[in-house]
Amino acid sequence: MQTIRISDRTYRLLLTRAESFEDTPDDVILRLLEGSHERPASEPRDASRGRAAPGSILPEQAYWRPILTIIEEAGGSMPATDVIEAVWERLRDQFTPRDLERQRLGEMRWRNRVRFARLRMKERGLLSDSSPRGVWEITEAGRGYLARAQ
Repeated sequence: MQTIRISDRTYRLLLTRAESFEDTPDDVILRLLEGSHERPASEPRDASRGRAAPGSILPEQAYWRPILTIIEEAGGSMPATDVIEAVWERLRDQFTPRDLERQRLGEMRWRNRVRFARLRMKERGLLSDSSPRGVWEITEAGRGYLARAQ
């Protein structure tokens, strides 16, 4: 692996092109160089609507129990992409039209909210903050949360 140096300004611009918390600068650069940053016409960007009003989207905490349950059912840890797809299967009937909108960078709002839910659960100790990159892992506190939520 080669190392390159970039300016702070360039790094900030790379961050604006990141599509998720799992994106690395290398991922963004590859997409840009390969030309895959251009969104197909079938997937238009919908940045005109801005932030969603309270009540117009599924509340963030509504993701917690399904995420924890999915990970627990998988044996306690699971790749992030698999968790996100399983959340879709469990919650798709509950998503509002605003949840299904594409955000400024092209990602659907509900996917972004799953990642924010994970961040909040990590902050509260429900998910491990030391699991390998791209893997979500439930903690004992997360199992306790699930037991109380039953």
